[in-house]
Amino acid sequence: MKRAILILKDKLYNEINPILPLANYQAISKTDNGIEALRMAQRVEPDLILCGWDVSGLSALDLVQNLVHSKICPVILTLDPKEFGNLPLAVKTDVHHILSTPVRAGDVIAGIIQAEYRFERDLQFNKEMGKLNDELKTRKLVYQAVLILVSSGMAEETAYAAIRSEAMTSRKTLRSVANDVIKGTWRPA
Repeated sequence: MKRAILILKDKLYNEINPILPLANYQAISKTDNGIEALRMAQRVEPDLILCGWDVSGLSALDLVQNLVHSKICPVILTLDPKEFGNLPLAVKTDVHHILSTPVRAGDVIAGIIQAEYRFERDLQFNKEMGKLNDELKTRKLVYQAVLILVSSGMAEETAYAAIRSEAMTSRKTLRSVANDVIKGTWRPA
């Protein structure tokens, strides 16, 4: 069974806790203190966090932003009808799902599934963005190295071919060879 931390007042905890096993979760910890919840989340690394807007010790907005930013697990925020005025703020936290109260079992289960999906999609997106940023940095370095070689009288195609050839023969990455050109530690013969 997956583990959940519930950062909720007692009434909401008593409503949501019995529904969790239907989504293959169990509450491993319960608190209504935001600072304590952050410590718990870092220490326990749960599979899901459900957080109410009415928490003590830290504003719910700061708590949710910290939890989402830490990328530990999906985060679901619950809002009571009297707290709907905070909905625009809640949306800006990038929380994985917002659940309105009073809760129904179907809504909680659907919310958990949606939060899990969005969390995984965000992780994949961040991984892809990191890969693309790394590729862009490599291209910039290679282009800079090619320009250095071109300024020394080499044709652009020849300069790129020389960098590529050196990378293959020395079993280095293009980025590494480009860095060597930029530092001046390697030049084609």
